[in-house]
Amino acid sequence: MGEPLARSAGSYRAARSTEIALVILLAAFCGVWPHAASAAEARGVAEVPAEDIFGFTSPTDVGNEGDKGFANENDGRLGKRSGTYHALNTKYEFSKTLPDDWWIAGSLFGAFYRIDNVPGLNDVDRIAFDGLSFEIEHRVLKRGAGNPFAISLSIEPRWGRIDGISGEGSNSFSAALKLFADAVVIPDRMFWAANLQWAPQTAQDPANRGHWMDSSSTLVSTALAFQLSAKLYAGVETRYLSSFGNAWPSQNLGNALYLGPTFLWRITDKVSFNATFQPQVAGHAAGNPARLDLDNFERAQFRAKLAVAL
Repeated sequence: MGEPLARSAGSYRAARSTEIALVILLAAFCGVWPHAASAAEARGVAEVPAEDIFGFTSPTDVGNEGDKGFANENDGRLGKRSGTYHALNTKYEFSKTLPDDWWIAGSLFGAFYRIDNVPGLNDVDRIAFDGLSFEIEHRVLKRGAGNPFAISLSIEPRWGRIDGISGEGSNSFSAALKLFADAVVIPDRMFWAANLQWAPQTAQDPANRGHWMDSSSTLVSTALAFQLSAKLYAGVETRYLSSFGNAWPSQNLGNALYLGPTFLWRITDKVSFNATFQPQVAGHAAGNPARLDLDNFERAQFRAKLAVAL
């Protein structure tokens, strides 16, 4: 991947931008927390809904023993500095909850790329199978009368067949290590969650598939969700993504801050639909003075996910 790149002042500006966004959400959370604590004590221990009410950010609830589920998750990415860049990764996930707060899932992936006249990338127009993953999650801390927070840990090893930026063929092996935390702010009204993730990867160079390269990415996200009715939730989410040129996150290649609304529709007791659209509001690529990081990330990212309890 070349020599380590020095982190520029723009990277620090992006970092400050995400700190501001996180502080805003956390301040909103803390500002209403005394009410939430007293309400929880009066009504018993309230829980955060198990559905994806936060957009990309995951809650901690793994369900009840024996629960089975299917989810179709579509994560899209749009726009580079110039040209046409459309990418969509589709995930088909089958899951089951095991005893003692363990949850497992197996997934297969598809990918769609349409790239035209993007500097540094070949033109691509393809739909392809994009590998498999296995995920195991454990809820390590439950909410209680004196503890408003819950925490889960997860690991998701993945084999991929398509390079995530160029859309060209490239075998890769990665493992996403995740931490989820959430809390009830106002029972039946407002909920908070945060995620941390580190994903080291080794992959073939799309331009020379005999050469393998190490890289990694990190993610910090936080979100608030508001219950509008028994079936509808809406909220706001911010995510800070970083790309690194080695497996250990030390050679920073770029950072991007995304911010946008979230929505969940509980269609029935067993079917829910989650969506979010988030433009990049701040970012910087190492070695590139231009605003936003459009070398490693995109102008906007979105998700549309259908989940079914079986």
